[in-house]
Amino acid sequence: MKDHAWGLIMCFTIRGRRLRRTLAFGSFLIAALFCAACSPSGRAGSGAAVIRDDSFPAATRPGAVVVVCFDTSSSYPTVERESARKTVAEALPKLVVPGRKASTVYVYTIGVNTYGKPPKLKLAIPALRGRPAAVGASPAPLQGDQVSGNAQKFIERWGELRDEAVLSASEEGRRLESLNVSKSESGTDIGGCLKNASEQFADPSRKGPRYLVMASDLDPDGLQQQSTVRLAGATVSVVKFACSQAVRCDARKARWTKKLRELGASQISITRPGYPEHLFGESAGSTGGGA
Repeated sequence: MKDHAWGLIMCFTIRGRRLRRTLAFGSFLIAALFCAACSPSGRAGSGAAVIRDDSFPAATRPGAVVVVCFDTSSSYPTVERESARKTVAEALPKLVVPGRKASTVYVYTIGVNTYGKPPKLKLAIPALRGRPAAVGASPAPLQGDQVSGNAQKFIERWGELRDEAVLSASEEGRRLESLNVSKSESGTDIGGCLKNASEQFADPSRKGPRYLVMASDLDPDGLQQQSTVRLAGATVSVVKFACSQAVRCDARKARWTKKLRELGASQISITRPGYPEHLFGESAGSTGGGA
């Protein structure tokens, strides 16, 4: 009888130890799952999945090359130059495009002997990975992963990546707005701006969109750069085109539109102050728009 009772005691003791071990192991698994959901590469919440950024399609489209020239000559109103600077700064996030690699913005001024001087500022616009396919479009809407059950979480994570890139572009815009530009100069070397743009666009490794933005009255004054300039395929936008006499304005605008076409620009817009500008869009620019 004593032996039987002792055996029961031992049995319950062993079972108790196993139960405690089972409970401890279960607690460990729960903690591990919770930590995985809260890790930097995952998201907390019911059914959270570890989302790797490289699950999204890599950015493969070439980045854009942008040249911006602000007229600092005495004939161009300072108020229009500063307004143009704000306009360009606010448009920079539009350079963040799904699947596009990093873009670069070069900022110059138009004054005496514009050509040959280094950029006043160089801005970096980050790349953005490809957008997730639509929910339900396929069993695996994202590259290389069976994630249809968590598609919404992937879309949310991609939205975070997009917001981060847009925020970075906005910060570059603030750098542009705080740039200390020179005081008004006596010359207006517009040809130098075109030549600087031509050289930035000529790099064979840069096959993405090309944008030239000028804030100017398009009234050359003094020595102009006359060497070969090519703007093949570029979108040219002249913003805050300050001009006070209608006949002269129309003639100047027609002359520059013709010249820019001859240099190879694919799209041209010349916009007077007070008219909306459409910078860095997929179809930005219209010949002579905004007059």
